[in-house]
Amino acid sequence: MIKIKTILLLSATVVLAACDSEKLSETSVIDEGKKQIAATGLDKWIIENITVPYGIEVVYRWEKNAGSTGTFIYPPKLENVRRVLEAVRTMGLETYRLKETGGEKLLPGRLPVRLYLYGGGNPDTHGVERLDNPQLTAKEMCVYHVDDFNPADNDKVFVLMRSVHHQLARCLMLHIAYDRDRFSMISGQRYTGSTEPLAAPLSYARTGKERFGLDSYANKRGLYTMLGFLSPEDDFAEIISATLTSTPKELYDAAVSARTPDTDIDPEVNARYAEEAKQAYKEFTAKQSFVDEYVLKNWHIDLKQMQVISIRRINAYVKQHQR
Repeated sequence: MIKIKTILLLSATVVLAACDSEKLSETSVIDEGKKQIAATGLDKWIIENITVPYGIEVVYRWEKNAGSTGTFIYPPKLENVRRVLEAVRTMGLETYRLKETGGEKLLPGRLPVRLYLYGGGNPDTHGVERLDNPQLTAKEMCVYHVDDFNPADNDKVFVLMRSVHHQLARCLMLHIAYDRDRFSMISGQRYTGSTEPLAAPLSYARTGKERFGLDSYANKRGLYTMLGFLSPEDDFAEIISATLTSTPKELYDAAVSARTPDTDIDPEVNARYAEEAKQAYKEFTAKQSFVDEYVLKNWHIDLKQMQVISIRRINAYVKQHQR
């Protein structure tokens, strides 16, 4: 018993001596991604202009497991963060708060609670970029290509606002439900559930407008855009987003494209093309009417009127930065 006590005493002495001779590490064992960082002028601007008025937390610094993974997922250049957020606020959030559109009551409690900013893009395994990130929760949104954003570049602004309006629409659709079953029945056979069939047609796109704009291939199949093929939810949000970023003339031309059949020297093929165009136009206009009615009844917004307002705000924003 005495031997055991002696051994324990010696062991304790050795441990205490070791602790006394070694300095504690200054590196926290807490995840370094969660360390407190002193607020900057940019952080204060974000709080005053985005977080307080809209209830959205902006995440632009690197955080472990922060909402997305991918080859081009990295923190944005700091000099572009405020520039992008000003665009999101001016052409997106503020557009919904105008008395001519949604007013002050539409957005509160229905916006994403977190907005992630990334420097690069996020192409999927098929090389297709989407306007949102399906890995995020319904209460989160993201903006890609922050490093490339240029407020004086029409194409860069177009892509940004297509993404913002798509994601805002998805969020509002979640909080103010629509008849998904009835909407899905209009073009139910068109939805792919995957970007794989879209990869080849989109591989020819060289600009953001070509990639994300109104598309004749989609129009001739009753849809507004290529990304509308993914699901009824994407189709619905794309109709809203494409409307708010396209002119009335562009939307009219898309409808004309939908109802105009392809041609062939074979009369039987021509007859088939005519039937396909008839069906495409029927689906195109039916979904257009469905969305217009939903937005008017549930958001109390005339989507066509908001379209004109949105396009004017986008054009004014770009012109202001081209001076």
